[in-house]
Formats: sequence, C-alpha cells, structure tokens
Amino acid sequence: MGEVMAKITHQMTDDEWQVRATESAIAACRDLLKGGINSRATLASLGNIEWGWIAAASVFAWIKVRAEQAVAEGISPEVTIRTMSHQVPGPWEAGAIESILPALGDIKGVDWSKPVGFWSKQEIIRFAFHINILVNKALAARDKAQVGAIVTSNKDTVERLHSAANGGPLMSHAEIHDEDIPF
Repeated sequence: MGEVMAKITHQMTDDEWQVRATESAIAACRDLLKGGINSRATLASLGNIEWGWIAAASVFAWIKVRAEQAVAEGISPEVTIRTMSHQVPGPWEAGAIESILPALGDIKGVDWSKPVGFWSKQEIIRFAFHINILVNKALAARDKAQVGAIVTSNKDTVERLHSAANGGPLMSHAEIHDEDIPF
C-alpha cells in the first residue's frame, strides 16, 4: 500500500488532486440520488434537509480525497484541505477577511461621505493600516481556532445536526433511509 501511495505522490500534481477531489464530491452527490433524494425531483423542490445532505456529501468527499493527498505526500491534512492554489485569495483566507468587513465602518478618521477616490493620502494610509491590523487579527483568530477543527466532525454528525436545525429528525441521510425497520 505504501508503495502505491508513493507512486501516486510522484505522479500527481496538486491540480490533479484537486480534479480528483472534485470528481469525488460530484460522485457523492450523485450517490444521494440513488439512495435517498428523488432523482426526478426538480432542484427548486428540494428542501433544506436535502440541500444539507448534498452539501455535506460534497464537502466530506472533497475533504476525504484531500486528506488522502496529505497521507500520500506526508504533509498535514490541514494544508491540503485549506490550500486551493487556483484561487487567490483562497477560501480559508477569504472567509477570515470577510469577517472584518463590518468593522471597517468603525475605523476612526475616515470620511465615509466622500468616495474613496477623493480621500486624502493620509486617509488612505490610515484606512489601509487599519485593514492590515484587522486582517492580521482575523487570520490569527482563524489559525488559533482551527487546530484540528476540519477533521474532527464526521458526515453523519453534520447531517444529523443539519436535519434537526431545519425541523427534521436528528438523523443522518443513511439513518432515515435505513431499510431495516427498528420495530
């Protein structure tokens, strides 16, 4: 098995791993159509529970392949899961940066009545400086909070929580569609 993984490592680029992860995510969604979601249903007719199953299946399948890449390459799964070399900024950074947007309006010394193009050099410097501070704080908070966070939940747990949050039973897709009737 180790030799097979070593062979894959030398043959697959990050882009190839990304393609494989995307294909896995799509396959997981298609599997839902075989065993739970009515394949004849229109997308507009799907409820939050079904959309949650689709989202969870896709994300977990994608993460599974990226974790496989981490094992094959001998690197941290956090790196392969967070890194998307074709997107700048990557989603991990973009999410942290998006979290600061509400705080931008609270920056002192910025005249919000004027368009940015009419700001003085000093106002632009002050604004950019405060953005830098806020982004650094958001990235530090993200990095502190993320220790083990991605790989600790499993698909069934997320599906159960999503189902319950949307008024459904505290059951995963597999449990709802279990063919063995418990009584």
